[in-house]
Amino acid sequence: MNLEAMTLEVRPRNPWESMDLAVRLAVSHWRLLLASWMICVFPLFLIINIILLNEHPYWAFFLVWFLKPLYDRVPLFVLSRVIFSEKTSVKDVLNAIPSFFKTGLFASLTLYRLDPGRAFSLPVRQLEHLQGKARRNRMNALRRGYNNREIWLFILCAHLETLVSWGLIGMILMMLPVDMAIQGVEAIFTDDEPEFLSNAVSMLMYFSVMMIVETLYISGGFVLYLNRRIILEGWDIELVFRKLAQRKHAHKLQTIITVLFCTTFFLFASSMPQKAQAAAQNASSAYEKILPPVAVPAVSPELSTETIKQVMAHPAFNRFKQVETLEYTGEIDENKKDLDETRSWLSKTFETIGKTLAFVFEVALWLLALTIVFLLVKYWDRLQLGLGSLFKAKKKTTEMPDMLFGLDLREESLPEDVTEQALAFYKQRDYRAALALLYRATLAHLVKNYEFNLPKGATEGDCLEWVTEKLSLSSEAEIIYFIDLTRAWQLTAYAHQMIPEAQMEELCLQWSVHYKKQANNSGARHE
Repeated sequence: MNLEAMTLEVRPRNPWESMDLAVRLAVSHWRLLLASWMICVFPLFLIINIILLNEHPYWAFFLVWFLKPLYDRVPLFVLSRVIFSEKTSVKDVLNAIPSFFKTGLFASLTLYRLDPGRAFSLPVRQLEHLQGKARRNRMNALRRGYNNREIWLFILCAHLETLVSWGLIGMILMMLPVDMAIQGVEAIFTDDEPEFLSNAVSMLMYFSVMMIVETLYISGGFVLYLNRRIILEGWDIELVFRKLAQRKHAHKLQTIITVLFCTTFFLFASSMPQKAQAAAQNASSAYEKILPPVAVPAVSPELSTETIKQVMAHPAFNRFKQVETLEYTGEIDENKKDLDETRSWLSKTFETIGKTLAFVFEVALWLLALTIVFLLVKYWDRLQLGLGSLFKAKKKTTEMPDMLFGLDLREESLPEDVTEQALAFYKQRDYRAALALLYRATLAHLVKNYEFNLPKGATEGDCLEWVTEKLSLSSEAEIIYFIDLTRAWQLTAYAHQMIPEAQMEELCLQWSVHYKKQANNSGARHE
């Protein structure tokens, strides 16, 4: 980095002065900046509008706005070269386009797209080529104690872009006839889709404004970045030391030349003839007769003192000025002064405003708290909070209903040999009664031996869910049996289809394996 080739004065500046300098820098090189923008960015703008403007104008505007971090790399490349007196052309910018995609463009378009300080951080990515943790550490060092002035730059440029864009639209509407202007305003503030020509003109105006404002924004961020480096790295001090080193080197050369000249002159003078030296002495003595004597007689101390007094007595040197100042003469009795009387009207006004704002915020907070409580009470069941789930768990029924979807679940309603009676019903072609007997006998067994609690409106699906998910049966085979039995019952009861005899016999056999022994043991204990 050649600091001596910088086109601006290297010295620390405050942020506002840096922003002003950035505007002057952009104005000084506006031809190259705008030409680079038109050559590199305008073709992409045309492609986006040709594809999207007719069918999806809002998407076209969004995409043009979204790609701003890509456009910003063009003016930064130009400014980073011209500020160090490097010759730059549009051809150089075109050749540098591939390198723009290697400077964290993906992160700039995703994670840091809405970063208001992207103009200040872009030189770290593009010029210093830092990524990840190294970039974050570098940005922390640059922003330390800087009060985030790059955010104010973003706010200024965003408002400038918005105001100028709407101002241009208003100017065009003012130059149109009244009827066309009213139609244009209605198209802007209604849901109607504007015409293609209006969209094209609006996009061109926005592109022109964005080209100028974005260039100023990047220039401001770049100069703020340079100013921080000047302050942190002491570029101005480094330049002073370089100048001192150059001056010392020049002084050495001057000393050598002087010594050589004096030596040459002495040798030449020593080789002069005696007559020439005598003539030179006579000539010098002739001049001494005309010139005044070099030395003057010494003046006594008394005469010097008297002369000084006479000079100081002159009115030009004898001026006096009387100055009056306040002086502390003792302690102030604080009890005699009222603090409220010494307050100015401005401080009282601010105090009143502060109390008013505090009251407004307090009322707003109370309203917010009441609104939250109201919403919690209203949508308690919908939110399914943990406390609500506990209450719901306590409300579960603890008694099994006697009847469930038409089936009598009382134990005394069951025959002594369930499987034999079920096969008898099946042979009598009463298929529904056969499966109903097996199904309700199974449910009665589960209710008696497990915590099988169901509400009155439960269905076969609810029973199946309890058995497969909530009950801990003795074996996996018992669960599979209940699933097969439920499907057979639904097929017979609701689809009115007969199951094969072999399947019926298998269901009865499995019921005896799982439940008959337990039922007999329970009957023996009951006796």
